[in-house]
Amino acid sequence: MITLFFIFAQNFVILQASASDSIASSFIIKLISYKNYDQLVQVGTNVKKRFAESNNQQFQNIYTFDSIFSANDLKSYLAGNFVYLEEQKVFKTQDVFANDPGFTTDSRNIDRQWGLARAGFNAAWQKTTGSTNNIVAIVDTGIDETHEDLRGASFAPGFDFISRQPIVNGADSDDNGHGTLVAGILGARANNAIGIAGANWQITLMPLKALDASGKGDAVSVSEALVWAADHGAQFINLSLGGLGFGHDTTLANAITYAFNKNLLMVAAAGNDAAADGGNLDINPVFPVCDDNNFNMVIGVAATDQNDIKTQFSNFGKNCIDVTAPGKRILSTINFDPLTQRPSPNSYAYGSGTSLAVPFVVGEAALIRSLYPQATNVQIRDRIISTAESVDGLNLSQCGGSCRWFLGAGRINAAASLKAEIAFGFKEGDLIKVSDLNGAVYEIIGGQRRLVSPFVYNQRFAAASFKSASFRQLSNFPEGSYVTPTDGTLVKYDLSPTVYYIQNGQKFPVTFQVFKQRGLSFSSVNTLSVMELDSWVTAGFLAPAEGSLLKTAGSKTVYWVVGQMLHPINYKFFVERGLSIFPIFVISEADINGFAKGEGYIR
Repeated sequence: MITLFFIFAQNFVILQASASDSIASSFIIKLISYKNYDQLVQVGTNVKKRFAESNNQQFQNIYTFDSIFSANDLKSYLAGNFVYLEEQKVFKTQDVFANDPGFTTDSRNIDRQWGLARAGFNAAWQKTTGSTNNIVAIVDTGIDETHEDLRGASFAPGFDFISRQPIVNGADSDDNGHGTLVAGILGARANNAIGIAGANWQITLMPLKALDASGKGDAVSVSEALVWAADHGAQFINLSLGGLGFGHDTTLANAITYAFNKNLLMVAAAGNDAAADGGNLDINPVFPVCDDNNFNMVIGVAATDQNDIKTQFSNFGKNCIDVTAPGKRILSTINFDPLTQRPSPNSYAYGSGTSLAVPFVVGEAALIRSLYPQATNVQIRDRIISTAESVDGLNLSQCGGSCRWFLGAGRINAAASLKAEIAFGFKEGDLIKVSDLNGAVYEIIGGQRRLVSPFVYNQRFAAASFKSASFRQLSNFPEGSYVTPTDGTLVKYDLSPTVYYIQNGQKFPVTFQVFKQRGLSFSSVNTLSVMELDSWVTAGFLAPAEGSLLKTAGSKTVYWVVGQMLHPINYKFFVERGLSIFPIFVISEADINGFAKGEGYIR
């Protein structure tokens, strides 16, 4: 025990620390006058004035502080100077438990629902367990609403884009099992003493079937589902789909923009790759996770295990990944035997994949909106990103090397995202000059900090105004790609012949034939660093000029360029539209597959 002596004008007081000098208790005090503040700071640390925003005299001169001294000794020392002095009670959030046999609060118990505890859901449930006012559209293979652990949950009418038929409440629309697996993670009935517990105990699920019985679908069906969800009351869209073979086109990008502008929050899977360390999405982007339209309209999710290690199969990348979530050996509801592909009612299965990481993030988003119903999709997105826990230090070789910046802000923390106050300090579009990084400039875009290169600075921001900050003040914002030049800028790497055309935050390789056909000039090509160009998503080849007709020498198929896409047309359409008077641009067989394709125009 340490004894400290304080000598003041007319008093000699001995204060004794209540325990070791390294242990402090927390107190609340109401001083008689603010003039007593100087005496308070002699015995207290971390002194904070409370109710500073209130003019109510009842709550004036109230402070909280920490002290190593006992309450009795503090009262003796401060006698005559306070109205009351009390030790503060510290409230600790308690986990909420579910009685479902698959539920666990042990984040290492991989035989049960370890992912909920790892991502902070059982602590988050202390504040909210969700709301049926939150509608999540699950764009997938459908949902078996008759499953014992989903029966009785809240469902909104959906639609089957394969059969073109409505999905009525209580139906089994899943002929694959994948959508039911996703739905269970989100909204399996909690505390029914069977099966598992969903991330939200109250939520409304909307089945939108865009994938067939084999789990395959196309960009148009997914685009239709996005628009349908936006037009039928959904607030969230779960996109546990995508991959290298999933096409990127203008229709999908436009559907994402449409939903985003209607205040929907979209979350998509990073995709699984056969490579030992997953795939780098900055080099080989997949969609829809990389369809951010340069404003981070889609939260990209990579998968991690119970130790926050990136799973072997999960893709990664600075430009498309925002957070990680549990995605290995995840227990959930299923209605098909994954081995025999035969119906298996009221079943459960373990699954692994970035598809299963997505509903954890959507579940977190729905909890945020249930607690803050007026929150926008951007505010919810930024809460999810800013409260994630970095896992870069645990993943030093899982991305073909260090995963630094390739796993977004880190593993989600649902409990942290429900804090009453999260101070960001900066808003979307702010330009910030960092004082301790030799004046480096960042722009806040899509909840990320994006570095402005000297070239882009001179091109776009030379006359702009900036805010000043330290790099630490930007720590809530994860590192994104470099800020892109203005649309239409031509760029290339040093010592590389490939020229790229910048548009909507992506770089489009330009073939030599298109370069000439569009009348582009080599004198306008700017050479930038490999690091800068590699941070931008590589899209398909830049299309020929709008309205062009083209074909390959070895095929009779003619394409019409509309909306930066190649649309195959038949002869009748060709004649009726009067296109026969225009020349047909012949491209090489090797290049045709590199262009974005659209639906056929047929008469």
